[in-house]
Amino acid sequence: MKKGLLTALIFAGICSFTTNAQQTAQPIPLISVKANAVSYLYGSKASKIDGAATKQHGDFVRVTGPVSMEWSIQVPTSGTYEVRLTHNVKTAADGNSVSIAASNSTVNYTLVPTQGVFGIGSYERILLKDKLELKAGTQQLTLTVPATAKGPVMELRAVELVPVAGKAAIEADRQAAIHSRASTEWLAKAGYGLMFHYTSQSVNRDGTKKSYADAIDAFDLKAWVEMVKSTGAGYVIFTIGHAEPYCPAPIASWEKYHPGHTTKRDLVAEMADALNAEGIKLICYFPTHVVAKYRKVPEKEFSQINKEVMTEFGERYGKKVAGYWFDGWYQCFEEYPDVSFADFFKACKAGNPDRIIAINSWIYPAVTEWQDYWAGETSSPVGLPTNGTADRGPGMGLRYQSLIIMEPYWVQDKAVMPPPRFTADQLTKYIKGSMQQGGTVTINMGIYQDGTVDENALQVMKEVAQTIRK
Repeated sequence: MKKGLLTALIFAGICSFTTNAQQTAQPIPLISVKANAVSYLYGSKASKIDGAATKQHGDFVRVTGPVSMEWSIQVPTSGTYEVRLTHNVKTAADGNSVSIAASNSTVNYTLVPTQGVFGIGSYERILLKDKLELKAGTQQLTLTVPATAKGPVMELRAVELVPVAGKAAIEADRQAAIHSRASTEWLAKAGYGLMFHYTSQSVNRDGTKKSYADAIDAFDLKAWVEMVKSTGAGYVIFTIGHAEPYCPAPIASWEKYHPGHTTKRDLVAEMADALNAEGIKLICYFPTHVVAKYRKVPEKEFSQINKEVMTEFGERYGKKVAGYWFDGWYQCFEEYPDVSFADFFKACKAGNPDRIIAINSWIYPAVTEWQDYWAGETSSPVGLPTNGTADRGPGMGLRYQSLIIMEPYWVQDKAVMPPPRFTADQLTKYIKGSMQQGGTVTINMGIYQDGTVDENALQVMKEVAQTIRK
């Protein structure tokens, strides 16, 4: 992994904003600390930030020197809490450290470089040695980087509080999640697959665009399947909605929450049947934040929408659909900290208990163990797995599935398709290395609204197939 790739990933294809940390912050609600579950104090939710730090994308805080950050917390009962730090450190200057304090109790930690598949500076969840003794009631929790710190210091995603009294319940939930996972051996044996961001924003080669319903009606499935077959892909991840809540099938619950956004043609069923006939499995991509109206509805309704849609979808297609890939979850969990991943996992298994799911946490460590494989939104090749998984950081403990992009973006919303980012030799080397260690690689190929792809990119994939599938 090249040293600058993680930084590049942070800016690639994502709308960003930077807020000066010393500007007046919006009112932040009181954070309730949980007695039987982990509580997450996100950098973006800090009630006060003074010093050399800036909020990035609303997802993390970049600390470049001395800083003081505060969170307003409500502790239900006095108790002992373990402290975890989800952050990245690329280089650790001598003496760079953090202090986390509340209720006259303090935990100190000397920063060291974090590691993971993104290389040095990967986001990692670190359990600190000492514990906090928190008193019941409303109070401030403060994270301090001392005046002697030399930047850059770190990028902070969250401070996490683990109640010692609740560790048995937390571990029981973790073990239940792990033991509930379906087998991902078929994914590893496939070795590589393709992803297509076919969306309401996709255009044709001349820049024109039909309505979504008309485009789905005209989609040449036979030609598309022949194209996929020629690449040697063992599976396909296909978008069911994206930035806008359009669905290429007549799903009643989807229509209920997003009127006018479903189609009469059931392209999902047709696609699953056609791919399965060629020995290629279908995985469906869902934008959880879009489908379940993230930030537009309260947590209870968010969960209900997910349950209804995923239950109907799963029962409708059964074993025809082998897996799901869910986007937006690290944002959704930040907004809805009490959401039940166990309930969501159960809904996703409707109609097919062997269906595998991935919950996207982007470049961060997983938000939950209630999933079967790593979503792996890496954009470019990253470090290889060990025995099918990552040893540290993002993807740790989950089946390795790295998702990279053939073009420098996800959706073909412009007429001109740029040259492929990778050669056949580069892809073959990465895929072979991943396969040897029990992982798989997914290549997102740009796709036009008529279902065709770039001939140059297709030729790259055909050459990959000639080497790997021979």
